[in-house]
Amino acid sequence: MIIYGTKAKVLLTEAVNDSCPNCNTHNLYMNVLQKWAHIFWIPTFPIGKTGVSQCTHCQQTLQLKQMPPSLKLSYDNLKLQTKTPVWTFSGIVVIAGIFIFATIHGKQNAERITKLIPALQKNDVLHLKLTDNAYSLSKVTRINRDTVFFVNNKYQTDRASGLNDLKTKEYDTEERFLTVADLKAMNSKDEVLDIDRD
Repeated sequence: MIIYGTKAKVLLTEAVNDSCPNCNTHNLYMNVLQKWAHIFWIPTFPIGKTGVSQCTHCQQTLQLKQMPPSLKLSYDNLKLQTKTPVWTFSGIVVIAGIFIFATIHGKQNAERITKLIPALQKNDVLHLKLTDNAYSLSKVTRINRDTVFFVNNKYQTDRASGLNDLKTKEYDTEERFLTVADLKAMNSKDEVLDIDRD
């Protein structure tokens, strides 16, 4: 479940010289608020500023769209004095950081798999994508020159993240084989997701 929405925080509060539209006293304060969008309560990006006036005498509060033109002018003058806080962009920084980390990690893992395929050893476990919705494990039983012999796990999962759950499951006894060239071709099609080595 993704929790998202908008929030606002007061950036500046100052007394203004205008009279209250309700009680005509000069007890008005103007608040400039910064609005931002959030995902899981992390500020993602700013979505503008707004204003709220409050009379300390009669307690009347007016939103920006309810203010008379003179109060809107006071708000506009105060708004010019406030800068958008940098922290309202923190979600974008977090998302960019996660994307960069995932990209670097993915490239490093791909390079590691490419190096391991020609140097597979007995008991290495290959994480394989069989189809779009089927993933399983294969354990290397022996190597004979460029041929890799292995047994398949008896179980499959419908998502790559479920492969770790199969590590404790049984393997078939029937031995199968692929050449290193076959495995390289599978790797080029992103069908070899990972290789575990004890």
